[in-house]
Amino acid sequence: MLDIIVAIFQLLIAVGFLGFWVYFFLVENKDTSKRAGYFEFERSFPLADLGWALPCLLIAAISLLIGQKQIGVFFSILAGSALTFLGLLDISHNLQYEGYKGEKMDVILNLVVNLTCIIFGPIFIVYGWFNFTV
Repeated sequence: MLDIIVAIFQLLIAVGFLGFWVYFFLVENKDTSKRAGYFEFERSFPLADLGWALPCLLIAAISLLIGQKQIGVFFSILAGSALTFLGLLDISHNLQYEGYKGEKMDVILNLVVNLTCIIFGPIFIVYGWFNFTV
């Protein structure tokens, strides 16, 4: 049962990552009121998010759902590590450049993304640690 719950959260976060980047490139990327450094920083994330964290989340979730627990556990650890790193990097940037100040929706989005990463990243790592078998 725990495997299914973890897989569902992994899928939800993967969909959230994809949704964030669709929103960013279709809407936020065109917002001229944002400082240039913000866009430089954000545009450095798609490769890491979509090229590493997202595939790890999907492989972990799908593997857990189809009963390939060893693969699912391994990729849960990888996904958790990626989420933790990306979350801490984003928090560091937001603290330095006042990312938690400004428009209410921007602050909420930053908090949701950051909290999701730093809460679920370690959860996936711990889940993997306790379920990892060689």
